Order: sequence, then C-alpha cells, then structure tokens
Amino acid sequence: IFAPPESKFPLRKDLARALRLGDMVQFKTAIHALFAAIPYHNYTKNDIARYEGFYASVIFAWLSSVPLQLVVEDCTNKGRIDMSVETDDFIYLIEFKVDMPEEKALAQIKTKGYAEKYQSKNKKSVLIGIGFSSEEKNVTEFVWEMASDK
Repeated sequence: IFAPPESKFPLRKDLARALRLGDMVQFKTAIHALFAAIPYHNYTKNDIARYEGFYASVIFAWLSSVPLQLVVEDCTNKGRIDMSVETDDFIYLIEFKVDMPEEKALAQIKTKGYAEKYQSKNKKSVLIGIGFSSEEKNVTEFVWEMASDK
C-alpha cells in the first residue's frame, strides 16, 4: 500500500499534530478548513447540512486517515459519546450539535459523566462540544475543557 508523505496532505498533518499535542485551537482550525473545502454544490438540492450525522461522518472519515483509536457512538452506562478519539496522551470525547448551542453538547458530556469510562487510563481527557450551522455548513461553535479528576 502506498502512503503519500504527510506534506502532500496538510489537513491530515495539521490534524495529527493538533491531536498529538492537545492543541484545540489547531484542531478547530483544521476542522473548519476541512468543511470549507467541501464544494457548495455538494449541498444543493438536498438538506444534508441539517443532519448531525453528516458532520460526524465527515470527521470520522477524516480522523480515520490518521493512526488513532477512534470509536463512534461510544457506549457508556449512561448514553453514547458521539465520538471518542485516543492518542498516546489524550482521550478526546466529542459531541456534535447542528443549529444548537455547543454548550449543550459540552453539558451533555458532563451531565452524562462520559469521561468516567476512561478514568482508569493514565491520560488527559478533553471534553469537546462542536456546533455546526446548517446555513454556514461549517463549525460555528467550538468549546472544550479538560475533564476534572475525580
């Protein structure tokens, strides 16, 4: 299998670096650039931009291009995390919302105690709420915080 050099895929390189280092500003920037690169005519004559699953699927496909442990609809005893991503040092718990405040996504992660599933691992858990606008067809809100140790 031929794997092109990372330099030929700057979005993938930015993504890998951001997640490896825990750089949430770069992670948000890379996600925004990814959705900005999707041609507008992919959205014409359909309403795909209204669905959370569209955004989650694009990010899933993109994250799958980087060697990470990735789980979508990650089940816990209290619900499902939209996506969890694990690196050597971090566990990212991500909730997506469309046309809703991202605070709602972050609140869901905290209220449902999603980070509890990963407490036994010696890694930093990062809780991320990402809001998309069906009108903008991109990330419009991005909030994150470190999980508190209990």
